[in-house]
Amino acid sequence: MMRRVALMGALASIGAMLLFAATAQAHQGICTETTNPHGQTIPPAGSTTLPGPNGGQNEDGFYLISSNTGVDVFVEDLGSGTIFGPFPSGTKIKYTQAPGGTPSSKKIGSTNGQAGAVQYHITGTGDAFVFPTGEPQHGVSCLVPPPPK
Repeated sequence: MMRRVALMGALASIGAMLLFAATAQAHQGICTETTNPHGQTIPPAGSTTLPGPNGGQNEDGFYLISSNTGVDVFVEDLGSGTIFGPFPSGTKIKYTQAPGGTPSSKKIGSTNGQAGAVQYHITGTGDAFVFPTGEPQHGVSCLVPPPPK
């Protein structure tokens, strides 16, 4: 009987550790190519839309930023280290890489017109990095090339 109690206690401890380990790693940042400001088309640029020859770079910079669990997300400019947000999971952004520029974020779109599909324009000096609240180690890079010279 004592062995059963000890075994059940050990199994309960292992189960609790696995549950908490899975919970701690559940949140993951996501950036997916998305529609232009009019919400009608996904510009064919990066690796998830055809044609996708650009190695994952999204030349247009339109992204849906989110987390796999619905928690708010932040956007880090990998060039300057500037962090923007929080943004609700499911926010559509336009990200522009402007080396030498000043990182900024501004609300865009229209509430009464047709250009309301994208909510924010974020400008950084490097690529964007999206991560869930409090978990920068679970982020993902959103690649955008600098503008042509």
